[in-house]
Amino acid sequence: MDRSDRHDEHGRDAIAVIGPGITISGDVSCSTDLQVEGRINGEIRCGTVLLGESGYIEGTIQADRVRVSGTVDGAIIAGDLAIEPTAHVRGEIAYTRLKVSAGGVIEGNLKQRAAEEPASESASLKLVEPPEPPQPRRVYGE
Repeated sequence: MDRSDRHDEHGRDAIAVIGPGITISGDVSCSTDLQVEGRINGEIRCGTVLLGESGYIEGTIQADRVRVSGTVDGAIIAGDLAIEPTAHVRGEIAYTRLKVSAGGVIEGNLKQRAAEEPASESASLKLVEPPEPPQPRRVYGE
């Protein structure tokens, strides 16, 4: 499989898996989605990180999409973040969109990030100055 290709030989989306019993000490960058059932001590940079119930990450996660079912000790910087019922997160969290299921535990600070800027100027909304308020009219009666 070519490293730049995000599909396997059967046309399915490729996903890298760190299985149970595997421990990685060091930073992980992934051009595909990453599923973690083992342990990572270090920084993770991927498009999508799926942390399983048995998974443990100690370090920073930076990804467009993160789903946590296991344990994270460290920062999460994500676009879409889902905290599942079995999740336990300790650390600073920055997200664009957040879903926390009943039972999921978060110990730390949450900060909502602004959505990404539009790709083109024509797609953005432009603010205009409001018109001047009308001046009060005086009415005289005799």
